Amino acid sequence: MQLRRQHTIKRAGEFARVRLRGRSCTGRYFVVGLSPLPPGKQKGHSRFGIITTKRLGHAVVRNRLRRQIRELLREQGDVLEEGQYVVVVVRQGATGAGYEELQQEMRRLIERHRKMIGETC
Repeated sequence: MQLRRQHTIKRAGEFARVRLRGRSCTGRYFVVGLSPLPPGKQKGHSRFGIITTKRLGHAVVRNRLRRQIRELLREQGDVLEEGQYVVVVVRQGATGAGYEELQQEMRRLIERHRKMIGETC
C-alpha cells in the first residue's frame, strides 16, 4: 500500500473524531486509535495521521519517527480494513527503539485492533 496525500489526516476535527468516537490500543511505543470514516466518505482507502509531540525531541528526531511510522503503515496498511481513520500517537520510548522493535509493536497493536470486538485495550 502506498500512502499518498489524500490518505493523510490533516484537520483537527478528524483527529478529534478518532479520539471521541474511536477505539485505541496502547503499547510501549505507540497509541493507535481507529474510527470508521463518516458514512459519506467510506469508499476508498483508510486515512492516516501521526502525532509526534515536542517532548520526543527536536525536529530531526520527530521527523525520523514520522518517516519510520509511515513506512510501518505502508507495510501493515493492507491488514487494516478500508474506510478507517487511523491515528498513531508516538510515545516517549519510541525515540530509543530500533526499527524492528517499532515494527513488532505496530503489528501487535494492529492485530489487537482486529481481534477487538466491543472491548477496549
